[in-house]
Amino acid sequence: MKFLVSKNLHTNPNFTLLLVAYAILLLCYFIGDLFYLGHFFGTSTQAVLLTLQGNEEEFLEPLGLMSLLEHLHIALFLGIIALFTTMAIVLRLNLGQRHKGIIISVSMGALFIENLALLATYFLHEAYVYLFFYGTVTWHIVGSYALLLTLKELFWMKRDT
Repeated sequence: MKFLVSKNLHTNPNFTLLLVAYAILLLCYFIGDLFYLGHFFGTSTQAVLLTLQGNEEEFLEPLGLMSLLEHLHIALFLGIIALFTTMAIVLRLNLGQRHKGIIISVSMGALFIENLALLATYFLHEAYVYLFFYGTVTWHIVGSYALLLTLKELFWMKRDT
């Protein structure tokens, strides 16, 4: 199990293969999650509000509290798992400490703000929809950026072996 603690990602070729497969599959998850959210809530702030609040003139019912809580529960759990494991790899990349800190802080903060803003939009005021919308986009982009940095280091960086 020593290879799990090593900072050198190239020490074990099987571990490198595992990280490449993980990064590619997680990139597919991030892209697929954006498509899912676009289908579930809509692809604009107005569509998200329409999903949450409904529209009596168009006979659209508002999203029920149980459905919202179920979505939040699943989305938060999957987001935490995806970002936590991605950031564990980022800690092993050859990046500056400040760069790593920015990646981790922005992605985790945006995930937290996204879920909090969705609840605030539902219960408090519709202006929070912007935080939800841009928080969602931000953590997906930063997570994808971290995975692309991982792939770059695994494929194109000089190996010390």
